[in-house]
Amino acid sequence: GPRSYTTDRDPSMAVGVVHSDSAAVIEEYCRKEVLARGCNYIRCIPDSSHTGVRYENTFVLSSWAPGMQGSAAGSRDMLVSYNAQERLQNSDVETSVTSKESHPSLTTMNVFFSQFFWPTRQGSRAGRFYFCGSAVTPGNGHDLSLTSGFAVAHALGADFPFPENELALEDFGRVRRMMGLS
Repeated sequence: GPRSYTTDRDPSMAVGVVHSDSAAVIEEYCRKEVLARGCNYIRCIPDSSHTGVRYENTFVLSSWAPGMQGSAAGSRDMLVSYNAQERLQNSDVETSVTSKESHPSLTTMNVFFSQFFWPTRQGSRAGRFYFCGSAVTPGNGHDLSLTSGFAVAHALGADFPFPENELALEDFGRVRRMMGLS
């Protein structure tokens, strides 16, 4: 079928609804498995928009967030659903959250900044300012963000925590070079 793409700039993915009503947003045939082991559940619903499809995305926090497991909060489903307001009309909603621009966009400008601007700012102000995270790396991955934090910690004197892991050490070196810290 036709393929489409949406980003966090898509208004339908800008506001999430925090709730516990898994029956409203996750189909019965897979609900038990999704709630036990899923990170998120995405429904692709054909519609008449320019993309031909509407996405509903539900993050299943209670299956993977450590603070939600084995606690009083973990005794119920903890979900954040995007673009599923109609399904949740009769549900007990906790609150809503916004995620507009929560991740840096992978644009030419951001890649330029990660390659040519941020590396020149590392250790500025006599070694007092360092920058790490998604906005500083040329991608938008959790692994790059975490490794950039290790690179800054190393620049401040900490040891890399996984020196015995060759692949991790290679990535650490690459990120340090990308960030202007080697």
